[in-house]
Parts: sequence; C-alpha cells; structure tokens
Amino acid sequence: MKLNVAGLRRIVGGTENFFFREDFPPLQLGESKYFFQSPIEVHLTVNNTGKSLFVEGKINGGLEVLCSKCLKSFTYQMNFDFEDEFIPAKYYVESHDENDAFVFDKDEFSIDERIQEHILLHLPMRFICSDSCQGLCPQCGTDLNLNSCTCVDSDIDPRLAILSKWNKGVK
Repeated sequence: MKLNVAGLRRIVGGTENFFFREDFPPLQLGESKYFFQSPIEVHLTVNNTGKSLFVEGKINGGLEVLCSKCLKSFTYQMNFDFEDEFIPAKYYVESHDENDAFVFDKDEFSIDERIQEHILLHLPMRFICSDSCQGLCPQCGTDLNLNSCTCVDSDIDPRLAILSKWNKGVK
C-alpha cells in the first residue's frame, strides 16, 4: 500500500481519505503461521497539520487461527482503529522521540510495514474460539465442547490439598 500525499502536503489543514483492500502474506509468530482469510481492508483519514501528517485508520480482516483451548481452527475477526503521525524529513529533529512519529521523504511512501505492526499489536496473547469454550480434557483429550468425560482430576498440589476441604464443612 502506497500513500500518495503530494496534493495533501500543499494544503495545510487539508484532509484526504484513502481505502485499500490488499492481500497480505501469512503472519509468522514463533513456530505458528497464520493466514489471512481475505484481503485486509484499510480505511485511512490523513490530516495535514502543517508540520506532519496525522493518520487515523481502521483495519478490518479475518485471520485463520487455532483455539488455544480446543485446538480447532476458526477465523479471528480483526476490527480496530489506530493512529499514526508521519513527519516529512525536512521537519525531523534528531532529538524527536523515534516512537512518536515516522519519517518520510517523498510524496509517496509505503505503509505496509506499519499496517503489519498494528495487526501484530492488536492480536491477543491466546486465541479462544468463544467465551464458552471448555477446551480439551487434560487427562484423556476429549473435546469437552462436544462430549463429557469421566476423568477425575486427582493431581492436586500437596501444598494446596487443605483447600479442597474448605467448602465441605471440614474444620
């Protein structure tokens, strides 16, 4: 995705809207690879503040992932907003905090890498298919969403064994 801001840079206080629908390569996170189900939609509103371009964006798309509890594949829907600031190289000051804004030196620049960073920042630590997912039985591996099992969880930490008697009226 390339932003062409040639016209907008000449109009202080001006605003321009951009829409992109683009395929992204799979995300590699550790040993796991996640595939996008459809092209990612990116809506941008770019405002020329005079010394910088302030970008307000919205990202929509689906990512094929595995549930951390039941290990079934499902589509994780991404729908989030973000903000960025882009500074022309001629206004960039060395003392400026690099995390605050991004420097560009041409009227057209790519934002693919920045979009991928926002996607990574908005992913959860663990993917869970639904709030009601019960996962797999740690003893026999039965999917507890589909079947119940008769396994008894007898692996109680001996330091916490006294707590198992707490709500049974034993003193």
